[in-house]
Amino acid sequence: MTYSDKLRGLFPEISLSWEDLLLLETFQIKSLPDRVAVKEFSTLLHTYPVLQRFLLSKHPPIGPFLKRIMEEHKPAPGRQGIELQCQEALWEIADLIIYNKHPEQFDVQAPIRWEIDEITAITSLEGKVVADVGAGSGRIAFLVAPEAHRVFAVEPVTSLRSYMKEKATTKGLKNLYVLDGTLDSIPLPDQSLDVLITSNAIGWNLAEELNEIRRVLKPGGHAIHLLQSDAEAENPLHEPLTSSPWNYTCLEEKDEKKMKLRYFTGSRS
Repeated sequence: MTYSDKLRGLFPEISLSWEDLLLLETFQIKSLPDRVAVKEFSTLLHTYPVLQRFLLSKHPPIGPFLKRIMEEHKPAPGRQGIELQCQEALWEIADLIIYNKHPEQFDVQAPIRWEIDEITAITSLEGKVVADVGAGSGRIAFLVAPEAHRVFAVEPVTSLRSYMKEKATTKGLKNLYVLDGTLDSIPLPDQSLDVLITSNAIGWNLAEELNEIRRVLKPGGHAIHLLQSDAEAENPLHEPLTSSPWNYTCLEEKDEKKMKLRYFTGSRS
């Protein structure tokens, strides 16, 4: 099953249009060369020239990539072929679109589920300052808020931050603060956190992310990375996380379809 098929299965009621890409933020556009289905995305660019102009205006360094794929790949013949390729291009990066357009759907449907005791089995959160970085719709932030003294939900996507702020207000949470930032640029002071948690958010810029995590954690603090993937999928983060100089401990839980991994620094409480 392709990634686009998985996303179609997760969000069957959502329809996508090329205009949805006009919602992308700069850091998302920066990731496109590693994410798009090149042939299909080229068709999208040929069919809707305004999209190319938008991407260039938001992130000029993407220009050579766009130029190359448009020269190498021409649109499929016929209107139906073009439409099929455009839809495939959109669904291959549908998660980026849904973050921006339907944060509430992402919160409900995204298949990442963790329980509070899977975190507190590593360290107590009572009285502690915690950050959920790459928070998405805030599942981890809202999970830990009743346990912690203060929680920072750090997320670069504007619509997801707005969603978390509204949800926190609705729930009456006074100890949850939503911030704009990324894992390699965390908007918090040195040694300000007792616990930093990520959920399927680490690995975009691993070396810088790990250095930034070390900067914001207090001495003796815990970094916890929650990862969930297909049971048979290779995990490229395991070796760098568990090796020197980072030396994370890994706890694994496997069922027939999914692998749940908890990487953490520090000793278990």
